[in-house]
Amino acid sequence: MKSPLQSGAIQEHVELASTQTHANDLVALGQSAGIGAVLAHQQTQGFGRFNRDWHSRQGESLTLSLIFHDYADHPKPWLIGMAVGLAAAGASHARISWPNDLVLSGKKVGGLITHVIKNPDGVLIPVVGLGLNLAVQEFPEALQHRAANIPGHKQPQEILAALGQQLQLLPEPNNWSDLKTIWSMFDDTPGKKYQLPNGDLADAIGIGPDGELLCAVDGETMSVLAADAWFGQSSSS
Repeated sequence: MKSPLQSGAIQEHVELASTQTHANDLVALGQSAGIGAVLAHQQTQGFGRFNRDWHSRQGESLTLSLIFHDYADHPKPWLIGMAVGLAAAGASHARISWPNDLVLSGKKVGGLITHVIKNPDGVLIPVVGLGLNLAVQEFPEALQHRAANIPGHKQPQEILAALGQQLQLLPEPNNWSDLKTIWSMFDDTPGKKYQLPNGDLADAIGIGPDGELLCAVDGETMSVLAADAWFGQSSSS
């Protein structure tokens, strides 16, 4: 897989409100040429799916957003986000829970968010945000029982280098079948509880042929499209 960490420059900031918002704006304004990623040492208004807060203090987390120019107008852009999840799991020795949570021993150590942003030429560019807990001193009270750090006191630059290497090792994500075997090595999805957009609680069964979640609700099997999970509650231009 083509890695934006190798094909473009890393725009580094001491502090940003959100790497994802900044990267999205760069694409939408036509200012992202030559930029592969936006990294912030401190993030004050970061967010994940469903606009959940994801803040970070300097030295405690890796917070960056990857701009995938090489995958413009990709027909299945959710696969780009899922591929980054696999690379992050490999770089951090974590497991991945569909569609975008990185977990260890049942606790969340990171997460991803994907947007597809239209540039001034009308081209759709995938932008994938990643946050990893490395040395968080104090989690918000609501997260203390379900969040943790990646063990080993790894530095952001160390994880960043490993992430770039892992991305390059992945096959081209043209279809779910390209990622399926690797995903199975890191998969922590089966048996998990998911709250569906309509509020129902579902029991995860596994991943379907197009990257969708197969789950059961009151004994009835159903699927949740990966595109809906990634983009249904997110803003894109």
